[in-house]
This record gives sequence, C-alpha cells and structure tokens, in this order.
Amino acid sequence: MASSDSDADADDRRPHALDTFTRRGVTMMFGPKVLTHPILLAIDQGTTSTRVIKYELLGFHYKERDGERKDLRPIQSAQHPHKQIHPKPGWVEHDPEEIIENIKKCYREVGGAFTMAVGITNQRETIVAWDSETMKPLHNAIVWCDARTAEIVSRFSEKEKHMVFQKTGMPISTYFSATKMRWLLENSKDVQKAAARGTLRFGTMDSWIVTKLGARRDSNNQELPNVHVTDVTNASRYLLMNIETLEWDDDLLNLFGIKKEWLPRIVSSAERVSGWAGNPSVTKDKEKIELEVYGILGDQHASALGHRLREGDSKNTYGTGCFAMRNTGKTITRSKRGILTTVCWKLGKDEEAEYALEGAVAVGGECIRWLRDEMELVSDANEVEECAKTVTDTGGVTFVPAFGGLFAPHWRDDSRGVIVGLTRYAKKAHICRAALEAIAYQSMEVLEAMELDCEENSKSKKRKKTSSSDGDAKLLSVDGGASVNDTLMQIQADVLGKSVRRPANIETTAYGAALAAAIGAYKRGVYSWYGNSKEPMTVRDVLGEDNQNANDGSKLFESKSTKEERAKGRSRWEDALQRTYGLDTYCDKEQSYNM
Repeated sequence: MASSDSDADADDRRPHALDTFTRRGVTMMFGPKVLTHPILLAIDQGTTSTRVIKYELLGFHYKERDGERKDLRPIQSAQHPHKQIHPKPGWVEHDPEEIIENIKKCYREVGGAFTMAVGITNQRETIVAWDSETMKPLHNAIVWCDARTAEIVSRFSEKEKHMVFQKTGMPISTYFSATKMRWLLENSKDVQKAAARGTLRFGTMDSWIVTKLGARRDSNNQELPNVHVTDVTNASRYLLMNIETLEWDDDLLNLFGIKKEWLPRIVSSAERVSGWAGNPSVTKDKEKIELEVYGILGDQHASALGHRLREGDSKNTYGTGCFAMRNTGKTITRSKRGILTTVCWKLGKDEEAEYALEGAVAVGGECIRWLRDEMELVSDANEVEECAKTVTDTGGVTFVPAFGGLFAPHWRDDSRGVIVGLTRYAKKAHICRAALEAIAYQSMEVLEAMELDCEENSKSKKRKKTSSSDGDAKLLSVDGGASVNDTLMQIQADVLGKSVRRPANIETTAYGAALAAAIGAYKRGVYSWYGNSKEPMTVRDVLGEDNQNANDGSKLFESKSTKEERAKGRSRWEDALQRTYGLDTYCDKEQSYNM
C-alpha cells in the first residue's frame, strides 16, 4: 500500500473533498438538483467494454431523513467498448492503455468528480505486465479466454497438478493468470528485460486500474508511490494464492517461476487501497483523474454480492462466458467434479473470508456474437431470440461452442466446437435455438456439479441437512447481458427443472462493486465526516435476511419440462459433447513468437 497504517488513519481524519464541496453548495455542478445523498462510483471493466455507473447511497443523508431503506440507486452511466485483438487462432488480447482511456471517458461523462468512494470490478485472470518506472504496458493484456498457454499446461506432472489443486482449489489451465505470466516471461523480450531490471510488475485489470488511476496523495497533499494491489477474489484466480492463508504461496511461486516482488499486495474486498484525491477544484491538473478506491471484487464475486447471496444461494451470469457461483459460507468445499473452489469475498481486512464453488463456461453469449459476426446468420443479437421462438425445438441439432476448449466441469483443452444432428430439414431457427440451448446445458452441468459437491461435503462431515447450502437449491438468480433473453431464461428453467429469477436491475456486477465500496468507506470512518448519526451501510445491511429481495420487480421463469424431456435432452447434449474431444489435432497449432 502507498502509505503506512498510521498515515492511513491520519488521512481518515482529514476533511474530504466532497465534504468541502457540499459546504459550498452542489448546485454549481448538478444544476437545480441539490445533492442530499453520498455518491459512489462503480467501474465495471469487462471483457468487451468498460462501464462507469454513478450511484447515490439511500438511507443515509447529509441531512437527517427517516424512513428510507439503505440501498444504492443508479443515477447515471457511461460505457465504451474496446478492441478484441486476435493475433492467432485461440489468442485474445486487449490494449491496456485503451481500457484506461475508456475509463477516463466514462468517468468524465458521468461527472465522476466529488464522489465519496469508488468500487472496481473487473474481468478476472486477464493479465497485464508493465514497467514500474515508465508505467507503460510491456505487452497487450492476455485475456482470460486465451488458449495460447496449452503447451505450458501440458508440462506439469500429476503430482504438481494435485499440489496446485489442493492449495488453490483450481486445476492448472490456460484459463488462469499464472500460465499467462509464464508465457510472457518466456516469449516477450520486453518482459524479460523488465524482469532483469527489477521493474516488472504483473497484475489483473484491477491492479492495472489502481496503479494507473488510484489517488496518490497523503493527508498533507504530498504525492505517494504508485499503489500495486489486488483483492483476495482476484488473487484467488492467479494459481499462486493459497486459499486458506490468503497469501502468495512460495511453493506455487517456485513451480511457475514467478517472483513475489512482481505481484501485487493482496488486500480485502472492502477497504481503502488508494491515497486521497484532494479537491479537484484546486488541483493544478484539471484533466487528471484520481480515484479513491474503497472496494475491489472480481466480476463474478461482485455479481454474487449484488445478488446478496448468502450461504447456499446460487447465481449464474450470462455474459461473454457463463459463470455460476454458489456461496458456501466460511467452509472451503473442494470439488471432485471439476468445479472451482474460490474465495467469494472478504468484506474488510478484519473480516473472515467467505468461499464459493464456481463453474466457468468459456463461451456463453460469445456464441451469439459468433452467429452474427462470423457466420452472418443474423444481423443483430436480438434476431437470435426471434428466430429461436419460431420453432419449438432444435430439430435434433446440437451445438457445442468449444471454440478454444471446454472449461468446468470438463477442462478439456483439446476440445473444439461442433454442430451435430444436421438434416435437410434443419434451418437457421434450429441453429439459433441450439445456440441458446448450448448456453443453458453448459450452465446446467456446472450447477448440478456444485449441488453434488455440497451434498457430499455435508455427508462427509456428518452434518444434518438444514439448508440449501448442503445440496439442492430450488431457485437460480441470474444476471448479465444475455439474461434479458426471455427465451434463453425459459430454456434454462426447463433444462434445470427449476425456477430462474431475473432481477429488475440486471447490472448486479457494478452494483456489487458499489456495495463493496460503501462497506469499505464505512469501515474507514468516511461517513463520520458528514456528521450524520445514522449507522451507514454495513455488511449486515447488504447480506442480512431483511435484504434478500432488494431488487423489486424481478421476473420468475418456472420450469415447464418433464423429467423424461430433461433426460432426453441431456443424452443428446452428452453425445455431442463427446464428439468435441481431440479435435484440436485438426486445427491450427499455436506457435511461439517473439515480440
């Protein structure tokens, strides 16, 4: 961290920029609207775009007002896409500087100055390498779904794989950050030179954002060193953190050949990790953006917090990929079915970590984009749903979009996509519906594997089954861009044989990041600067029993399928799945190249 604990405490006693501003009157910035609620920002840095959403904190006012429930209300947002770079088949990269510029654009468009706290949520596993002196990236970011490290993955023995799984809860895969760092060290001359100079820094997108945009002033307005941190949820995806100690593990570092000084310091998901931004009205550089960061969560963990998942609850996010997560509380449940054991969150440096089971599907909404952009079957994503609704089934067509391999629960790097069951009768509508079914069946596999793992964990500990945390959950909460597709949600309910609940506000990822920032600000005493006697946003306000229906206006999709129909569909899916194995032999091989 940029400052010592004593410096941080001193910072928390100073007047805040927003406090100074509100005393002068807010109408100069917000026109006729007088600000009565604290303002928070959520930066949602995703795989295809970056968003910034401004929230006001309800139930807490600069002036006392009773009867308002504690929650966050979105009031403004901005979004900018970034380029997807594909140097070779199976390779995916992003320009780290483009992403920073997009954050700045969004920040200015929503009027981000004078916010009380900032929460960051980000695409996980995607790795950035930069030089700590120049603050410039040494290579494009290697994205989580990139498959170039398959050869590196194949080097490890079964004993080494077992050790990694026991310490991290995850298998060695192209998915995670450590193999991407290893590839950069072996293939990028710029990374090698920075390592030799001692200026190499690695980090996921949260680390990169905080390093580039985190506030760097102490209580005396003096500039501090750059901050190099990541939170426990992002750190749990490196394959380098021990999920029991929540620290970088020496055995893992040695195995992958990564030095600890190249890595960010691990912090909790809800605490201040930056310095003080100062008052923008008196800052010399009016264009400079300095974020006061109080919360960081990987995207799926932020989504889980946005759904306010308690122990035993499950959610699924339908984005570029699909990500199912089940909160297992303070219990580390190790999977026997290819499901990941991960940190759910740690809401404060003095709080206990909560854990989760997670199943990641590499290709979710991405297969819809593939139908549009590569196959040109449709002109826009909405047309897929319209086509799918014109038929009652797929006509026997099954689509497995294993473009770069399969993630949970199979973990097959040698798989490639297939469309099977084609007949002269098959038409565009059948393929569109098969694409939606592919998303639902992949999600089904990971959700069912989680339930079985929880059931076995309960039996092994001889616990009396008292809640859904020990087995079957009857309701699935959903979010993500593709969740607006009613046909997909109904197919998901039918495939699972369970109800699917979609909240009115599906932006749960950004919402969760803002909640983490609100909790982090409370823990640092920020609210006391405003002289309000009310208790501010706490962990209980977010996860207490009275707050489980925070998103009013949700839509419920009830299953309409029979047990026989589900069994027949599963058999057809599993048959197609088997046909994907080993097809990498016939696809272009990734070759090493030097930059």
